[in-house]
Amino acid sequence: MIETLPAPEYVAAFRISGTLRGEDYDEMIPAIEAKLEHNEQIGVLADMTNFDHMTAKALQRDLAYAVSKLGEYSRFRRAAVISDKRWIETTTKLADRLFPQIEMRVFHNGELEDAMRWVAGFREDLLSGGS
Repeated sequence: MIETLPAPEYVAAFRISGTLRGEDYDEMIPAIEAKLEHNEQIGVLADMTNFDHMTAKALQRDLAYAVSKLGEYSRFRRAAVISDKRWIETTTKLADRLFPQIEMRVFHNGELEDAMRWVAGFREDLLSGGS
């Protein structure tokens, strides 16, 4: 299940809980695309605190969307993932190494505000000359 979270206009933020299904991407992809339409770079936040697993259709939709964005990864400035599950943390850290143009960081349960502050903070970092 997908819930869109309140966020700055340049951050796509979601709470993913239970089983992620293919049809959940009917909400998530347009929300991300709307952010990209109005912003050169965006951040993405996924609160996966109560995430259990995803269906094969969801995995297919996720991979298809990722492939469709291959030439645009530099537009995804930061990605924050909230979870205490070791496999999600490991996967996020691996993705951070595989896609160096996107800063990725794992936050733990209860750190939604910190995660949102960090993922949205790339704009301030750019203005101040930081990364």
